[in-house]
Amino acid sequence: MTATYSLGRGPALEQEDATAMLVLAQDLSRARDLPAVMTVVRRAARALLAADGVTFVLRDGEQVFYADEDAVAPLWKGRRFPANACVSGWAIAHRQTVVIPDIYSDPRVPVTAYASTFVKSLLMVPIRTEDPVGAIGAYWATCRTATPREVAVLESLAGFAAVAVANAELNQRAEEALAVRDQWLGMTSHELRTPLTPARLHVEAALRAMAASRPPTELVSKLERALSSLDRLGRVVERLLDYSRFSQHGVLLDPEPLDLAALAREISEAFAEPARRAGAAIEVESAGPVHGTWDRLRLTDVCANLLSNAVTHARRGPIRVETTVDGGVARLVVRDQGGGIPREDHERVFQPFTRLDPNAPGVGLGLWLARQIVQAHRGRITLDSDVGSGTVVTVELPRTAAVG
Repeated sequence: MTATYSLGRGPALEQEDATAMLVLAQDLSRARDLPAVMTVVRRAARALLAADGVTFVLRDGEQVFYADEDAVAPLWKGRRFPANACVSGWAIAHRQTVVIPDIYSDPRVPVTAYASTFVKSLLMVPIRTEDPVGAIGAYWATCRTATPREVAVLESLAGFAAVAVANAELNQRAEEALAVRDQWLGMTSHELRTPLTPARLHVEAALRAMAASRPPTELVSKLERALSSLDRLGRVVERLLDYSRFSQHGVLLDPEPLDLAALAREISEAFAEPARRAGAAIEVESAGPVHGTWDRLRLTDVCANLLSNAVTHARRGPIRVETTVDGGVARLVVRDQGGGIPREDHERVFQPFTRLDPNAPGVGLGLWLARQIVQAHRGRITLDSDVGSGTVVTVELPRTAAVG
C-alpha cells in the first residue's frame, strides 16, 4: 500500500507538513534496506513539493551516483558524475542547501548534462550536514525559486533519510554477519558430524565385543556413558545443521500420506524412558487415526523437539500428547506440568539460540526449528503457559493444503 503525503497549503501549512513527516517517519521505520528507503523518500519528496522530479544521490568517493529517481521524464538514474562538476557534489562538499531558480544562470550547473531533460530550476539538499552521505534533489520544469517552506520540508526529509540510510546500512551489516555465522555453523557442523559416526560405531562395537566376555561393570558403564554423550552431541550437531539449512535455503519438504496419531505414539514411546528418569510419564490420547499429507521426517523432528522440552522441564504429573481432527485441520498438543514460561517470554522462546534456563541441555533451537517446519506446512504453532502452571504447545496443520 502506497502512503499518501498531503501538500500543506494556507494557514494549516505547518500542521499538515508535520503530519506528513510523521507518516514519512513511520514508512521509513519499516524500510529495511537502501532501495526501500530511496523509494519512500523520492515519493514523499515529489508529493510534498509538487516537484516534477526528484533524485536520490549517493556519494561514491570522488563521484556522485544517481541511485534513484521519480520524475515525469528520465533524468540520470544509474549514472555517475565527478563530484566537483555537478550541483549534488557541490551540496555534499559544502554541506549546504542549494536553491537554483534558473539552471542556465548558475555556474555550478553542468548545462550539457541538463540539456536533454525538462529541468529549469532545482533545490538540492545534502543528506546529513556532517559528513554527508548523499543528497536529495527536487526539480521543476519551470523557472522558479524554491520557497522557504519547500526548503524546510526537503531539509527535514533529508534528516529523516540520513537516519534511515544509517539504519539500512546497519541492517545490511547485520544480515551479512548472520549469513557468515550461518555458513560457519553449517561448515563446522559438517566437520563435527564426520568423526561422530565412526566414534559411535566403535563404542557400539566395543560394547558388543565385551558382552560375551563379562568385562568389569565399571568399564561397561563408562562406554555406555560415552555412547550417550556421543548421541547427545550428535543431536546438537544435527540441530545446528538444520538451523544452517533452514536459514539459508528454507525448509524443503517431502510430503507423503501420514497418520499423525501413529507418529505421535511412536515418538512418545521413544521418550518413555527419558521421561521415567525425569519422574514423569507420557500419556498419549487420540480418538483414532489423524490422516494427512506431510513430511514424515520433519514432523518427527517437531514431535521430538516438543517432547524433549516437556521431558527436560518436567517436575510433576504426566506429560500428555493429544492428536485430534477438526475438519481440514489436524492438531497435535503437548502438555506438561513443569515450571511454565513467563508470558513476556512466549515469543522469545521461538527465537534461535534462546534458552531461558542456562543450565538446560541443548543450544536453544528446538522451538525455532519446530516453528519453521510447521510454517512450511502452512500451519501454525502456539504456546500457552505461565509460571507455575505448566506449558501447552499446540500445532495446527492443514490436512490437504499444498506444502513446500
